[in-house]
Amino acid sequence: MEIHYMKKQYDILVVGTGLAGIRAAVSSSNAGKKVLLLSSAELCSGSSFYPLMDSLHCLCTAGVSDKEAFYNDIESCSYQMNDPWMGKYYIDHIEECISKLPETGIPVHKLPEKKIACFGKTYRDLYYWKDWDSIRRKVRERIQAEENIDLVEHSDLIQLLKADKRICGALFLNKEGIYSVQCKAVILASGGMGGLYLHNLNTADVYGSAQAIALKAGARLINLEFNQFIPGFISPIHKIVFREGSLRYCTGLLDHSGKDVLRELLPSEKDYQECLLLREPHGPFTFSDMSRYFDIALMKSIQRSIQANREQFDSSLGCIIQYSPDILHDPRVYVQDYIKWLQQEHEIDIAHTQISIAPFFHAANGGIFINHQCGTDILGLFAAGECTGGIHGADRLGGMSSGSCLVFGTLAAESACTYIDHIDFTPISKECVDVQLQHCFASASTSSTTPLDTQALTFDWLNTIKKKQKSVEANSTLAVTCQTILQYIKELMWQYGNVIRTEVGLKKAICEIDAMRNYLEGEATIKDCNSIPSLKSHLKAHQCIDLSRALLLSMLNRKESRGSHYREDYPETNPEFAKFRTVIHIQNSSYIIEREKPTNPNVT
Repeated sequence: MEIHYMKKQYDILVVGTGLAGIRAAVSSSNAGKKVLLLSSAELCSGSSFYPLMDSLHCLCTAGVSDKEAFYNDIESCSYQMNDPWMGKYYIDHIEECISKLPETGIPVHKLPEKKIACFGKTYRDLYYWKDWDSIRRKVRERIQAEENIDLVEHSDLIQLLKADKRICGALFLNKEGIYSVQCKAVILASGGMGGLYLHNLNTADVYGSAQAIALKAGARLINLEFNQFIPGFISPIHKIVFREGSLRYCTGLLDHSGKDVLRELLPSEKDYQECLLLREPHGPFTFSDMSRYFDIALMKSIQRSIQANREQFDSSLGCIIQYSPDILHDPRVYVQDYIKWLQQEHEIDIAHTQISIAPFFHAANGGIFINHQCGTDILGLFAAGECTGGIHGADRLGGMSSGSCLVFGTLAAESACTYIDHIDFTPISKECVDVQLQHCFASASTSSTTPLDTQALTFDWLNTIKKKQKSVEANSTLAVTCQTILQYIKELMWQYGNVIRTEVGLKKAICEIDAMRNYLEGEATIKDCNSIPSLKSHLKAHQCIDLSRALLLSMLNRKESRGSHYREDYPETNPEFAKFRTVIHIQNSSYIIEREKPTNPNVT
C-alpha cells in the first residue's frame, strides 16, 4: 500500500486528545514548538470525556498543610507499587495545573463540600467539569485558534519511526491511507486499554494501541496487573458508570433467578451491611478489605451463568441491584447530581428502574514505563496520562487519574521541548520506512514463558471464523477474521483477567491468544489486506494480541493478591512481592518479564 509523505515537519507529535494530550499540545505550543495533534477519534476523546458519565473529578490538595496527608494517602493505597517521587510531584503541581485548565477551553468547578476520595482518608477539595458537548466546542475553538497546532482527527498511530536509535517520525493511518510524518519527538497520550475487555467504561478508541506500539518499539511496560474494575450498567443502558455512593441504599444484589448472591457469600446481616458500607467510599474493586465480597459475589454469579451456557458467551450477563426509595432523599450533592442526571439524560429512575450491573474495566494503573521526565527507554519518546505506569500503585487514589493527565501531560511537554532544543530533524529513507512498516504486522513470538501447548488445543472461535467466512465475499474475509479475533480477545480478557483471576484461567487465555496469533500470521496475513478497513482491522488485531499477552503474563507472574490484583488461588498478600514491580518488554521477538525494585520511598 502506498505511503503518503507529509511535507511539513513538526517539532513534536502528540498522540491522543484526552486531557493529557490536549495539555501536552497546548504546553508545547506555548513554548513555541510546532505540534501535530493526532486523534484516532474526534478531538476530546477517550476516558477524559466519557459520554456516559455525568462529570469528571480531579483531586487537589486542601492547602499547603494537606500535602503530607495527601502523600500518605497515595502511599497507603499504592502498597509499594508506585513511584513515590511521582506522587510528590503530583501534589506539588496539581493546584497550578487545575488553575490552567480554562486555557485549554475546559471550565472547571469546585465541589461545594470537601470529599474523601476513593481509598483516601482525608477530606479535601474535589474539582469537576461536565457538559461534554459544551466542552468539546470550547476546546476545539481553543485548538483551532492556536497557530502552532495542527489537528488531524480520525487517524491511528501505527508505527514509531526510528533512526540512529532515536525517534525521527511516525506512521499513521486514516481513510485515505498511510501517512509518514517527520518529527523530533513523540508524546504518547492516547489513554488506557479498556477496549481489550468486553465490558469497559471507555470509548471505542481506547484499547491500548500506544502501549502495544511502544512495546514493539523497545519500551518497557510496568504494573500491567493492576487495573481498576468498577460496576457498570449492563441494562437498561449499557456502559453507564455506576456511582458507588449509592450503595448504602442497596437492598439486594440478585441473579436472574432472584437469589441474593451477596447474602449467599455473607449470610450474616451484620457482615452484609458492613460490606456495603466499606464498598461505598470507593468505585474500584480492591481485595484489601471486606468490601471485596460485593464484586466477588457479582463476578462469581456471572461465571456460573457462563459455565451453564457453554454453547454461547452471553454478553448481557449481570446482577440486578435493588435500591431503597430513601436514596432519593440523600443530601449529598454528588449523589443528587447523579440521580438527576440518570433521570433527565437517560430516563432511569434509580429507585424503581430495574438496573443490571457487572464488573467493567475502568482504568489502567500500569502502562508504559516512564522516568521522572516522562521519558521512555527510547530517545525522543515521551508519554503521559493513563497509557503510562509507575505514577499509581496497586490501588489508585480517586480523582488522581484526571489530575495525573494534567500534571504529567505538562511535564512531558516540558521535557520534550527541552530535548528537541538540542537535536535536528533526522531524515529517513523510503526503504527504511517500508521496513519499519512491516514490523507493525509481526506479533512477538511465543517464548519460553508460554504455559501450555497451543497446538494441543482447538477453539470454538476458529469454527466461528470459518462459518463467517463462508457467508461473506472473499474481499472482506480478512476483516471478518480480525473482527472475530478482536471480539474473542475481549471475551477472554473479561472472563479471565477480571476481578477474579486464577492460574488455570490465565494460562487458558494466554494459550488461546497465542493460537489466534498463529492463525492470523499463518492463514490471514498482511498480503490479504486489500482495503483500508481490512488493514486497520489487521493492525488492531496484532496490537490487541501483543498487549493482551503482556497483561496476562504480568497477572500470571504475580502470585499474590495486592490492591486491585486479586488471585483466587493466592488470596493473601505476600511480603516478598512487595520487593519488586513487574516489568515486561520484548527482546528478540520474545516476551521478557523482569522484576524492578521499587524506587526509594525517601522523597527529597
